[in-house]
Amino acid sequence: MNKEYERPEARDEIPAKISELISLAEPAELSKENGIYQNIPGGDMPGDHININEQAILAAKRLFPLIREKLVSTVRSNPYGRAVISVSGGSGSGKTCLSALTAWYLNKCNVGTRIISGDNYVHRIPAENDAERLRIFRHNGIRAMVESGQFDNIIFERLQSYQKEQNETGHAKDIDEPWFKTYIEGGKAALDQHLGSSNEQNFEMLNDIISAFKDGAKELWLRRMGRDNTALWYEKTDMTDTHVLILEWTHGLSKHLSGIDERIFIQTTPEETYASRIGRSRDENAKTDFIQAVITIEQDQLTSLIPTADLIINRAGEQLSKDAFK
Repeated sequence: MNKEYERPEARDEIPAKISELISLAEPAELSKENGIYQNIPGGDMPGDHININEQAILAAKRLFPLIREKLVSTVRSNPYGRAVISVSGGSGSGKTCLSALTAWYLNKCNVGTRIISGDNYVHRIPAENDAERLRIFRHNGIRAMVESGQFDNIIFERLQSYQKEQNETGHAKDIDEPWFKTYIEGGKAALDQHLGSSNEQNFEMLNDIISAFKDGAKELWLRRMGRDNTALWYEKTDMTDTHVLILEWTHGLSKHLSGIDERIFIQTTPEETYASRIGRSRDENAKTDFIQAVITIEQDQLTSLIPTADLIINRAGEQLSKDAFK
C-alpha cells in the first residue's frame, strides 16, 4: 500500500512558486460565530474535536514565522514543492490546535496543506491497545515478583484484590510493601520497552505515506481508525494540490519515523499531561498506578528525544533552547 502510485512530471516552476507563496504567508484572522471559531481544518482522527482559544491562536502566531523560515528552503529543494512537518508533544500540549492553525494559515495563502493523525497508525484499535498495555504491565509485574522470590498464593490474592479495585474505582490503596514495589517496577520496565515501539505503532505504514507524498504521489491511501473493532478503514485521498503534510502525533520525534523535514516539539510537564488526561476523560482510570506509569514513561521517552527536534517551544509558542535538554 502506497508503494506504487502515479506522480506528475516534476516542473522547476512549482517548487519556486510554492516557496514564494510560503515566504509571503502570514497568519490569517479567524472568524467567530456565537463565540466559537469557525472553519478550522482538523486532523483525520474520527471523532476528534478541536477547541480553538485565544491562547492557542497567540501560540500559533508566534510559531508560524519560525515554521515558515525552514519550509521555504525545504519546499524549494523538493522537485514537487512538498514538505512534511511533525508536531509532537504529550497529551494536552496543544499539538492538535497548533497543527490545525498552521494548516489554516498555509491554506489561506494558497499552499495546500493536510493534517494526518499518527493515532490512526497503531497496530490495534484504542480499546485493544489499552488492553495490551495493561496485559504487558500486569504480566511482567507478576513475573518480576516471581523472579525476585516475592510471590506466593497469599500475595497473589492481595494483588488480585488490588487489580480489581483499580478497575472498579480508579483508585488504589497505598501498599507499602517490597513485593508491591517490585510489581510496579517490573510492569513499568516492560511498558518502557513497548510504548512507542514498532510493536505498538505502525511506523512502516507512515513512512510509506511520507515517502510517497514527497515523491509526488497524486493519491494516497490514508488510514482511519475509530474506537471499536469495526471502525477501521482506508480512504483514497487526492494529494495533487497538497504541498505541506503535517503529522500530528505524540511520537513525531521517534527514531523509527523517517522523511520528516521539520520536527516541532511542544514541551509540557508530566503534571500538565496528567491534568489533561483527567480533564478530557482520556482514561477511565487515569488515577491508577498503571496510567501514571504510562504517562511517566511517555514523558521520559519524549524528553530523551527533545534534542532531535528542529524547533522546541512551550505551550505559549515561545521558542526554547536545545541546550536546556541536552
